[in-house]
Amino acid sequence: MTAAPERLPEAIVRTAIEWQMRLRASPGNVEVFSQFNAWRLRDTRHDLAWQRMQQVSGHFHNGHLPDATCTAAVLRQADVDLSRRRTLKLLGLGLTAGGATLLIGTAPPAWRSDFTTGVGEQRQLRLNGDLELQLNTDSAVDLHGREIRLRSGEMLVDGADWRVRCQQGVCQGHQARAVLRERVGYSELHVERGEVLVTAAAGSQRVQAGSGLALYPSRLAPLGGGALDPFAWSRGLLIVNDIPLADFLAEAARYRRGWLRCDPAVADLRLSGVFHLDQPGALLDNIAHLLPVRIDQRTRWWVRISSQA
Repeated sequence: MTAAPERLPEAIVRTAIEWQMRLRASPGNVEVFSQFNAWRLRDTRHDLAWQRMQQVSGHFHNGHLPDATCTAAVLRQADVDLSRRRTLKLLGLGLTAGGATLLIGTAPPAWRSDFTTGVGEQRQLRLNGDLELQLNTDSAVDLHGREIRLRSGEMLVDGADWRVRCQQGVCQGHQARAVLRERVGYSELHVERGEVLVTAAAGSQRVQAGSGLALYPSRLAPLGGGALDPFAWSRGLLIVNDIPLADFLAEAARYRRGWLRCDPAVADLRLSGVFHLDQPGALLDNIAHLLPVRIDQRTRWWVRISSQA
């Protein structure tokens, strides 16, 4: 009897579809192909997903797909059992009079940027010999000469002289090492060494080592020492001090796919510690050792934390 083909997790299939779209949107881009090849070699299931997508690639012409019903059938050939609605959501289809079209033009920043990282991935870059960048999870940057544009996510920059444009302004560093992060509605800067000049619609300000600044559209607000070490991720760590459990989980969720939440009854429990980002299983186990909570993990993609009582 012939063994049934391996059924792949939806998250892997989703990523294979994203790569299919991204490679078509950036033909001949060596950097994009290098990122794709690294993803493909990282896990045998990644390669298998890609092979199956290529087996049905005849249905993907010039970024166009047949209607949703046919598309679902195409994906089932790749051992993906999805509903019609789920298929549309995964592929990011726009229904037009002419059928379904892949929305390359409105794709997330990571699909259109010079350098990117996936969820849970970090990446180090050296530019022009004297400038070092490190991208955190799910981040994207563009390069325009000596100027760096943070499109999404978070980055660490370290060098003699640099200029980073973020959503809410421009940060210019001199002999500086700093972290910039895009949050909902504002940009965040933390300086570890040197000095950074911030220029934004709300004004200008110099930020010294050991200080932080939030860049809002209408104001600049100093950031004190918070519960989260803003530089620890660059060393593969998540270091927190007296942080509410709900906030900790929101931060940890940035480094993994799936659903990670807690019950309201334990959301305000305070947590301190050092956690390794490359050990997600141990990270969850440590929470259970530090707090009176129970970890309910139905799958690797769905985790809920509740009270032991």
